[in-house]
Amino acid sequence: MRIFALETDKQRIIKRFCNQEENEYVVLMTSYHTLSFFFAMIREIFMTILFFAIGIGTWIAGFPMFWISMILMSLWVIFVFFNMLKAYIDWFFDFIFVTTDKVVIVDQTSIFKQEIMPIQIENIGGVSTFTQYWDIFPFGGISIHLKEGRQGKDITKQFVPDAREFAGKISDIITRYQRRHYGGEQPKATDAPADPVTDEEIEP
Repeated sequence: MRIFALETDKQRIIKRFCNQEENEYVVLMTSYHTLSFFFAMIREIFMTILFFAIGIGTWIAGFPMFWISMILMSLWVIFVFFNMLKAYIDWFFDFIFVTTDKVVIVDQTSIFKQEIMPIQIENIGGVSTFTQYWDIFPFGGISIHLKEGRQGKDITKQFVPDAREFAGKISDIITRYQRRHYGGEQPKATDAPADPVTDEEIEP
């Protein structure tokens, strides 16, 4: 299902980036940890409690509740609900998948914005991980180190479940790719960009 720029069917996105004529297929896929949604919601939770407390206080004080409730509800929708919706979309519909030839990062932040970043395996110099929240939760961050494109900057993502295992599998895929295409030798640098592909550039 498609809602403006938001694509809710992950398989449709995957099929766009899998070249079946060259036997390219998905090797690995992950979404972000549920706690990423919770941490993004902390401010909204406190704001909801605050609006609720204000409503209770005005009711006890004897103010006309109809107008007070309408004002509070309007403020809640403007300052809380849309942020909650954005946090949900950002968590539920964002994911990373790895094919035999590329790593694809899907970032859908709202129904009006979609960013998809395909990174060719041959353009990846390495993958590293880092801990979050003292490593007490089963997720972490990964950094994809690029050889070229995006001025060689790292691409970093947080709240990746089992980040060490995920990064290790990507490294294995890179190694198999190099052996398959270069006989174990390091590939020469290419001009393949790693710039994001926006929704407008992708045909439905």
